[in-house]
Amino acid sequence: MRRLLFLFLSAWTFGGAEAAAPDGTRTFRIDDAWGRDTVEFRTTAPLEDIVGVTNDVTGDLTADARNLTGPSTAAHVRVKLSSLKTGIGARDGHVAKALGADQNPIATFTLEKIRSASARSLEPNVPVDVVAEGTFDLKGVRKPVTVSARLTSIPKGGPFSQMRPGNFVKLVAHFDVALADFGIARTGPVLPLQVGETAHVTVTVLASDASPEEAETYRQGAAKYLGKARE
Repeated sequence: MRRLLFLFLSAWTFGGAEAAAPDGTRTFRIDDAWGRDTVEFRTTAPLEDIVGVTNDVTGDLTADARNLTGPSTAAHVRVKLSSLKTGIGARDGHVAKALGADQNPIATFTLEKIRSASARSLEPNVPVDVVAEGTFDLKGVRKPVTVSARLTSIPKGGPFSQMRPGNFVKLVAHFDVALADFGIARTGPVLPLQVGETAHVTVTVLASDASPEEAETYRQGAAKYLGKARE
């Protein structure tokens, strides 16, 4: 059932492996069956730094590579909060509770606007640095955030194509989240010494425009080598 749903959604999203809108707009899906995409947060406090990491990352990137700042550019990145790992099992549950995972299990970033870009077009294997405005949705609260990011287009046909199908866009993005803005409390005499006021978030993903058939074959290969593909 999951695979049938995946194929349906992929067909709707991609419109085929080589399909692109007349203006050059193309959509790349964030959904690595091997679970190599990451979202990390870090808080810094007097007693310790807390780092949480998850590979449960999905979403999509859409853009016209010839006009990155144009109206067709869009992005959505979603993270399952209960999947965050901090290195201490007992603390993972406290973090998930503090982030409101029971009521709002998914945190979402939505791109609103590219404010500036180091280049207008995204050329193969040439990184482009952008500053963007977006909305971060956490614990039922939506707040604007400013994001600095680097985009790199990686065309298919190289050695990596033997491992994973499609053309790729690598995204590395950074933004800060003020915990109080999202109702995340740091109360008591000790917690402020352990948890900083701000979480620095880093998103690192490799999105692909592989066809539904290619993506499913890739998923089956991951299941073969890993025991099962990332859910």
